[in-house]
Amino acid sequence: MAVLFDTSALLLGLHPEAKPPVDPATGQPLEYAKQRVTYLIKSLSKARTKVIVPAPVLTEMLIGAGSAANEYITNLQQSPFRVAPFDTRAAIECADLMARNATRAKAPANPRAKIKFDHQIVAIAKVEQVETIYSDDKDIHALASRAGISVVRSFELQLDPAERQLSLLPREPDGHTKVQEPKS
Repeated sequence: MAVLFDTSALLLGLHPEAKPPVDPATGQPLEYAKQRVTYLIKSLSKARTKVIVPAPVLTEMLIGAGSAANEYITNLQQSPFRVAPFDTRAAIECADLMARNATRAKAPANPRAKIKFDHQIVAIAKVEQVETIYSDDKDIHALASRAGISVVRSFELQLDPAERQLSLLPREPDGHTKVQEPKS
């Protein structure tokens, strides 16, 4: 079995200060987003599931990484993740996806480069025989669904059962538990 991480899930797994996605139920940043992805990675690792990171996703992540780029690469190399290239097979799959989707209306807000980028990610998923993509990108969700690949968004991820008690405590916007000073 193989799964694929898009940029949103990968950043939550690698970058402690990653901005959580918006929870559609509340319109606020998703509570415990990082903890959800951390538990997912732990579960996937325990199940020995191949975790694919498409090369275009790695590129997108490194563009905004600045001085943390080397740390991200090191963390990826020491994790259950494997970077998958956009190679000849992926290019063929991407061309097929784009041809099949050419007649579908495209959102005018999406630049052509993003549309191609999203197709590349889904094409790599198909070549790698991925069963699930972890992504908060609505366009990836639509493309993958049409390609027969399930997509799981961050708000659908479970918390580690050992950490569920945290939901009873007050939280900071980043999902961390607020520490309240004792009243004197």
